[in-house]
Amino acid sequence: MFPQMKFRVSGLDAKAKYILLLDIVAADDYRYKFHNSRWMIAGKADPEMPKRMYIHPDSPTTGEQWMQKVVSFHKLKLTNNISDKHGFVSTSCIVADNLVA
Repeated sequence: MFPQMKFRVSGLDAKAKYILLLDIVAADDYRYKFHNSRWMIAGKADPEMPKRMYIHPDSPTTGEQWMQKVVSFHKLKLTNNISDKHGFVSTSCIVADNLVA
């Protein structure tokens, strides 16, 4: 699954360097499936795996550069494969995200 995530960033120190990363957390303790054009509960979630954050590939860069453009996490991939080195581990419904500067 490749969700499209885009953000506008403001309020950064123009000269300071920042690393932007995305942390995705489970909304609840259930597993979901998409059925009849909607998401339905399909049982309890698997035990939570160790957290992995996705660092934006342009990081680190200056606040000025981050604020000049829309920050896109277009290479983000969600996966439940714990050996995948390029995506997030997801074992239940994911609906929340945090952009950390």
